[in-house]
Amino acid sequence: MLKKCWPEASFVVMRLDMQNILEERVHFGKWDIEFKKKRMIYDGTEIVITYLQWDILELLMSDSELSFSIKEIAYATNIEVYEAQIYVEELLKTIKEQTGSAIIQKNEERYSFVEITD
Repeated sequence: MLKKCWPEASFVVMRLDMQNILEERVHFGKWDIEFKKKRMIYDGTEIVITYLQWDILELLMSDSELSFSIKEIAYATNIEVYEAQIYVEELLKTIKEQTGSAIIQKNEERYSFVEITD
């Protein structure tokens, strides 16, 4: 199923849902994301994010065809809407500044994961 959505990605094990992550590692382009170890590596450099930002990243990566509003992200991560806004914006900023790549994108007040193979 995920191979259909992300044909360029190598999946070690498939993910069932956000609460039951079975996938250990995703690799595409210059990206290597290890969920169990909570490591995000871009072109050999580790990108450090908070645990809550990991939860948000996992939610956004759970389905490449979905996008989420700040309210939906707040609900899914059990935080207030204003906190979700801060964490999501910092996640976007961190990834963009450290990699120049925008794998998390905002479109019309909704956020989504976009596979960029750089």
